[in-house]
Amino acid sequence: MEKIDIPTLYKKYHVDRDYESLSLFEQVSEKYNIKSFLYPGCYVHITPSLCIPRGVYVDTELPAKKFFDDPSVVEYIESKKSYPETPQVSFYHQSYNDPIDEPEESFDLIISQYAGFISEPTKKYLKKGGILLVNNSHGDAGLASIDPDFKLVAVTNNRDGKTVLSERDLDQYFVPKKAVEITPEYLKELERGVGYTKAATNYIFEIIN
Repeated sequence: MEKIDIPTLYKKYHVDRDYESLSLFEQVSEKYNIKSFLYPGCYVHITPSLCIPRGVYVDTELPAKKFFDDPSVVEYIESKKSYPETPQVSFYHQSYNDPIDEPEESFDLIISQYAGFISEPTKKYLKKGGILLVNNSHGDAGLASIDPDFKLVAVTNNRDGKTVLSERDLDQYFVPKKAVEITPEYLKELERGVGYTKAATNYIFEIIN
């Protein structure tokens, strides 16, 4: 196969900044047999599509729309993918708070990275037993931790450039450093994660309701 150039914005924001997170998506997709994902607030982070056959991306940014409109993006994914299927890539130029034209309970994975409170308005798109992969940059992991529809099943951390996934001592996470009542209203007003006594790079929740 001929060499395909790395799409410019993906190279700028992810390859050049060493923020592809390929190891993360490789481990999560293998561990939980992920075949489809929804990525709200994605911008141009196409790494999940290198590991997972079906990907639906959602973002309000015009550069992201132009990026996904470019056929070279799918060509690049095709040249780098680790699965035998033909990649399926869709993009919605809209807010993830608005209804997305996808069936409810149709995705194995929802990805929440640096784009606000994604878990609450999009969890309806997760299959029963599906997975939420979330960090706590804006407090979304904290929000998921008090949502009765979710159960924490694992965490990940970065070590020597690789992702390490752990299912141990999960009760030690989401214990606030300060005596404060953690409510959805409090987290949304704060618009950032609170301090916890033990933190991880990413948190993995299973939807249980």
